Amino acid sequence: MREKKAGKKTKERTVCDPEQEAKDATYFTEDGKFGIPVNALKKSFIEAAHTDMGIAKTLVRKALFLVCEDKNGVIQMRCEEPKIREDHVRIGQGGADLRYRPEFESWECDIEIQYDAALLTPEDIANLINRAGFGVGICEFRPEKGGDWGRYQVKAEKE
Repeated sequence: MREKKAGKKTKERTVCDPEQEAKDATYFTEDGKFGIPVNALKKSFIEAAHTDMGIAKTLVRKALFLVCEDKNGVIQMRCEEPKIREDHVRIGQGGADLRYRPEFESWECDIEIQYDAALLTPEDIANLINRAGFGVGICEFRPEKGGDWGRYQVKAEKE
């Protein structure tokens, strides 16, 4: 603080590289494909169960498991190359900054679920996933945090 009051520069700013910042904010599978953290999905299921459906978080934690064999804990997405978004964000003490993030306009993924059939039915799980996708979401600026991104829904498997 003393240096700042004396008029000395206190911090050197580095030149921003939007492409690198967006890449750093992207999740990849171990073989380099775009993906979603499996824990983000499960956390959204747990939050929706608790806040929207009145189901105890512990019940969902112990009765529902997402199978992910990727060592990064990331489920592969089927998607186009993302575009880079520039967002104005608020940081500590009300300061403003810019963030560069990937935006996937349309994506889908397959998830393998193991569940305790004595506690949950397939219909319960589909409803839970749809509730989580609608009102909780995943990643940055999701509905749970006041945003509109990161929403998803169950897509029926074609027979």
